[in-house]
Amino acid sequence: MSLDPTTSSSASAKVAIAQALEEGLNSSEIELPIMPRVANKVFTLTNDPNSDVSDLSKLIHSDQSIASHVLRIANSAAYGSGDQIVSLKQAVARLGMNLLGEIAIAVSIQSDIFKASGFEAEISRLLKHALAAAAYGKEIARKRRRNVEGQFLCGLLHSISHPISLQLISKLLDEKEIELNEDEVQEIVKAFNSKISILVAKKWKLPKQLQVTTIFYPKYREAPSFKDESAATYLSRILANWLMDPASYDATEIAQDPAFEYLNFYPDDVQDLLDKRDEVKEVVSAIAV
Repeated sequence: MSLDPTTSSSASAKVAIAQALEEGLNSSEIELPIMPRVANKVFTLTNDPNSDVSDLSKLIHSDQSIASHVLRIANSAAYGSGDQIVSLKQAVARLGMNLLGEIAIAVSIQSDIFKASGFEAEISRLLKHALAAAAYGKEIARKRRRNVEGQFLCGLLHSISHPISLQLISKLLDEKEIELNEDEVQEIVKAFNSKISILVAKKWKLPKQLQVTTIFYPKYREAPSFKDESAATYLSRILANWLMDPASYDATEIAQDPAFEYLNFYPDDVQDLLDKRDEVKEVVSAIAV
């Protein structure tokens, strides 16, 4: 852990929270959240060659909140087409197992992980950014003729340590009756990003691709495996940044990012990704609760 020095009157409070987080994680006294039940089972089903769409449908039916969200999303502008879907059976038939699994995981993750008392606005922004990265990840995978479902999940979970950090910090602030400003909180989040990413990847027993991309996407050339997927995840994050805050990012500069050349993208392919902005917005709008 490394925190910048500050002259703020709450400097000692910031250090106290950071130390408590460090000690709690090292001693396992602070427990990381478990992977949401539905998301965990969807991972299992979609990686089991003997499972089928009926198994996934039964799983989604077991959680009425997730089932209702899935139906709403299936009828959204981003996913719906033709007649309205009124049952999960119809949703399964129209969307297929892979797409329905993506939606179920996204809904399950946001319901259980993207929440932290006192940080509601930041959590909402993080959720939309993760969904945007997931949607761009699929588009990048399509261009490369790679597994779109896997890259969707890489984008969705690439920054999962951030909302989890906010959850843990929120609890510590309540326990110690301490207040920190936004910059101080973000400094702690940044300091613990790598550590929590590694711990979550191990605790959740994520598929190897997700373990690697979650940790190595910022430095994809150093990834021990799945270098291309890590580079694609890096690009999905950059594109999501631009979508969320277009005033702070230049599309022309983004198009020149070395990661596009690393993945052998042609200029027309890059421009096509940039042109997907409205479609990605629809996906974010459809899934975000």
